Amino acid sequence: MAMELSPTQVGEIATSTYELRTSKDMRSAWLVAPSARESFDIMGGARLAGTTGTIAQQHSGFGFVAWGQGGREGECLVAVRGTATGYDWLTNLRFAGVIGPSGYLVHAGFWRGAQSVLPQIREQLRHRKPQALHVIGHSLGGAMATLLADALTDVGCPIRLYSFGAPRCGVVEHAQYLTAKLGAENIYRGYHENDPVPMIPVFPYSHVPYASNAYRLKGPGRRINIEAHLMPGYLKSVEGCTWSSLPVILPKHSSFEAASDWLKEAAKDSGPFIMLSSLALQLILSGLDWILKQLIKVPELALFADVTLLDGLARLLYTGVLQSIRIAEAVRNMLAAAMRFMGRTLAQGANITVDFIQFVLGMLFRFISTMARNAVDKL
Repeated sequence: MAMELSPTQVGEIATSTYELRTSKDMRSAWLVAPSARESFDIMGGARLAGTTGTIAQQHSGFGFVAWGQGGREGECLVAVRGTATGYDWLTNLRFAGVIGPSGYLVHAGFWRGAQSVLPQIREQLRHRKPQALHVIGHSLGGAMATLLADALTDVGCPIRLYSFGAPRCGVVEHAQYLTAKLGAENIYRGYHENDPVPMIPVFPYSHVPYASNAYRLKGPGRRINIEAHLMPGYLKSVEGCTWSSLPVILPKHSSFEAASDWLKEAAKDSGPFIMLSSLALQLILSGLDWILKQLIKVPELALFADVTLLDGLARLLYTGVLQSIRIAEAVRNMLAAAMRFMGRTLAQGANITVDFIQFVLGMLFRFISTMARNAVDKL
C-alpha cells in the first residue's frame, strides 16, 4: 500500500484549498504546498466547486483533485477546504441526521456539502483507476473528507483519510463502520485540545477513528481558543514531525472513574478554576458521552423523532437520574461543572428536572457553538 503523506504535506495541502475559494488558477494552490507539489501534479489538478449551508447557500471553490507523479505515480489526491461562513451547521441543535453513503446516519449539512463535489471527483476518477486515494480536509472540509472517503470506498483502492480540526460527522455506528472499513491505521485525525470545532456536534455523533484520541495536540494556551482552529497553528504543531513522532497529549483521566472523581471536584464552588478550560470541557463532554452510552446502546434517529436533539438528550439524562443513583450523581456533577465552565454556579439542592437539564445543556451547547462559529468565521 502507498506510504502515508507526512503531517506537513497534509497541512500544506489543506491550507492550499483555501487559495481556490475565489481563484480558478491552480498555481495559487501550488504555491502554498511546496512539500507536496513534487509528489502531486497540483498545477494540472482539477478545481472542485461546491455549496455549503442549508438556509443560506454559497457556491465557491472547494478544493481539488490531483494525480501523483514520480514516486507517487498512480496515486490520487482529493482535498477539500473548510468554510469561512458558519451558516447554520454549527448552531442547529436538531439531530439533522440523514442516511449517508454507507447507509448510516450522518450530519445532513456535511453530507450535503460532500455531495456537491462528489460527482466532480467521480468524473476525475472515471477514466483512471488510482492505486491509492488520499483524502484531506480541514474544519468543515475534514467532515466532508470523511464522508467522501466513505462514499469512495467503491473505487476499489486503499484509502487514507487525513483531517485537521474536523467536527464529528456521523453517529456512533457510522464511526464504527468507517473505522473498520478504512482501517484505524489509515485514518489520521489531528486536532488541538482547545480547538472548539472538533467538540461538536455532541453525542450521538462520533469521530473516526472510533474510540481513539487520535492525534491530540497542544494548542495555544490552556483555554478554548479560536486561534487553535486555524491552519497556521496546525502547521506549526506538526512542523518537522512524522505521524509517529507528533507530540500528542495523552488523556489524564483514562477511565470514567477517574474522570468522575475530577468532575465531582470541579462541581464544587471550592474546586479548581475551570472557566473556559479546555481540559474541563473535554471531561465534561466525555462525562456526558459516558452517561448517555449507559442509557442507550444504539442511538437511532427514531429516538429523537419530532423533538430537537437537545430535548432528546435532556429526556434521556432525566431517565437516567430516575433509574440510577450513580448516574444521578454523575449528571448533577456534570451539570455543575458545565455551569462553572461558563462562569456560573449551580445552586445547592437545585431540582434536576428535564427542563433544568435542557436549560444547562442548551447554554453549554450554544456556548461551544458560538466559539466554534467564531473560529470558523476567521477562515
